Amino acid sequence: MMIFMSMSPTSASLSSSMPAPASNTGDAPTYSFRDKIIVLIGASIAAFITPFAGAMVNLSLPHIGETFHVTAHALGWMSTAYLLASVLFLIPVARLADLYGRKKLFLIGIVIIMITSFLAPFSPSYAILVLLRFLDGMGMACIFSTSLAMLSSVYPPKERGFAFGINVGFVYIGSSLGPVIGGIMTENFGWQSLFFLLIPMAFIGGILIWRGVKSNYDESRGEPFDWMGTILYAVTIIFLIFGLTNIPETWAFGSLLLGICTLPMFVLYEKRQTYPVLKVKLFIQNKLFRRSNMAAFLNYAATYSILFFLSLYLQSVDHLSPQNAGFVLLAQPIIQAILSPVIGKTSDKIDGRYLATFGMLLITAGLLLLTTLEGNTPISHIIAFEVILGLGFAFFAAPNTSTVMGSVGQKDYSSASSILSATRQAGMVLSMAIAMCSISFFVGSSDMISSEMIPNFLMAMHFTFSFCALLCLVGAVLSYLRGPTKREVEA
Repeated sequence: MMIFMSMSPTSASLSSSMPAPASNTGDAPTYSFRDKIIVLIGASIAAFITPFAGAMVNLSLPHIGETFHVTAHALGWMSTAYLLASVLFLIPVARLADLYGRKKLFLIGIVIIMITSFLAPFSPSYAILVLLRFLDGMGMACIFSTSLAMLSSVYPPKERGFAFGINVGFVYIGSSLGPVIGGIMTENFGWQSLFFLLIPMAFIGGILIWRGVKSNYDESRGEPFDWMGTILYAVTIIFLIFGLTNIPETWAFGSLLLGICTLPMFVLYEKRQTYPVLKVKLFIQNKLFRRSNMAAFLNYAATYSILFFLSLYLQSVDHLSPQNAGFVLLAQPIIQAILSPVIGKTSDKIDGRYLATFGMLLITAGLLLLTTLEGNTPISHIIAFEVILGLGFAFFAAPNTSTVMGSVGQKDYSSASSILSATRQAGMVLSMAIAMCSISFFVGSSDMISSEMIPNFLMAMHFTFSFCALLCLVGAVLSYLRGPTKREVEA
């Protein structure tokens, strides 16, 4: 669930004179307050697109299912295909960004998103729509692996908590607007209309980064690319994700086992490389970095399926329209959007592990409350549960992000950004895998959730939220045990 948005740039910020890109050997460029705001807005708009698109699509899932006549289990691939591509390409793209420039890779991602968003409404089949979501995930990988790295280069350590808080706040603004706009657009113009909204946003974000970032940030230019490590990484991720998302199919366990076997091979290979595609030594040698990433992984593993289940619950169990369901789902992201900048600013002064741990505990409580949902649960109770979850997310996201990026030097910004994004996306994949597995076990292959299958659907939802609450509790422990937050690491 993540994104970021904007305030309007002044005309002066789009002046015709653009600084020459700094080389990888020259002095770091300096940024005025206006420059920093322009970069923050551009990165925030681009990242805003992801949860905005995800939230919109989740509200339209029943309609997409009716259009292509697919099952509730198959609808999970709308999220899973995107997440698979994101995790698959995040690490290699981050290395390419170090070699050829973060700015260049960011803009490539923007172009991919614009093209896939234009083509998606014209998909002739569900398979093609899922394929376009996969390609969209490639574009998002380019953004994820470069956005935080560029912000970390532009903002000094003492200002990053504030910048990340603003950034995360706009992520949640996207989550807020996604359900409402998605519901209105789906109900009045059809699900196909949703994708066209992403094109102008991606274009504006790309223009601002193109004009605002003064360097390509290619500190590793001239170094070789680790092709063998990339292949091992891709094979491992494919086996793991296809195994996770297809349990309880018999072959899925074999795929999962192969992924578990190739993972240590990949890690051992990368440890011996001078220029690895993934700097596994960051995990091995940096406890703060390692545990903060694990906390992020468990946070998203525990929470990403919430919107998926609640979207189906509100429409299939409570029989709300997509538009009204969108309004109900507003509470959580609104709380996150309002409080994230405040908590982010606070994390510049207070150790982030205390804030993040408190956030994880709040999310655990919210997940346990969601296990009480039944067919007659009042809407007011659902909104109250969302408020608790929103508070938890606000306390966790910005402080944890600031801790991760502050635990490495400048040359490792792309690696740290991509690893954080990859662990986050991997958590989302695991969350959807748990959800899809639960639906397969309790609901089966029913075309959609009929009235007879509602009790089974509720059991699947309760099991998923209970299991995710346990994951979140483990994440809270890891968050606390990470140790004191470092304020700055020299490159």
